[in-house]
Amino acid sequence: MEILDILKRASLQSDKRFLVIGGYAVNAHGYSRQTVDLDIMIEKSQADFWKKLLLDQGYSIFGERDAFVQFTAPKPEQPPIDFMLVNEQTFAGMHAEAVEGSLGGITVKHPSLRHLIALKLHVLKQELPHRHIRDLYDVMELLRINKVDTTSQDFKQFCEKYGNSTLYESLVRTTK
Repeated sequence: MEILDILKRASLQSDKRFLVIGGYAVNAHGYSRQTVDLDIMIEKSQADFWKKLLLDQGYSIFGERDAFVQFTAPKPEQPPIDFMLVNEQTFAGMHAEAVEGSLGGITVKHPSLRHLIALKLHVLKQELPHRHIRDLYDVMELLRINKVDTTSQDFKQFCEKYGNSTLYESLVRTTK
């Protein structure tokens, strides 16, 4: 994936960091599913740097909100890219526990299993119809494949912190 190589080189040259999140991170944690876009987490304070980099590569912005920037690819064979913008503290915590993996032969960092599930739970509690089924299934499969004890008090507190009690009960029922 050429654009990922460009992102990685820019990161190394500028001392700016990113994490690969979304479907590719789900794949890295053992649950293989198809994804068409490349989801990247960056520090909000560095958004201008990363946006300029993609715009210089021919990408164009098709959606921008407070915490997200979505890009269309210049060519059909290139992936669309979504940036998730987070504050420095959140990024630092996730980056500190991030794990490395290979994506298309390029070594990248993605969130720890715990942080990835937290991201998914956060989205699930928003009850977005277009994301609910996919994200719920991602979490269920990540829990199953990674043998997470969903009946533990630790998991219940974690789930209620990032999701809610309804999600927790649903996950316990479906992962027994």
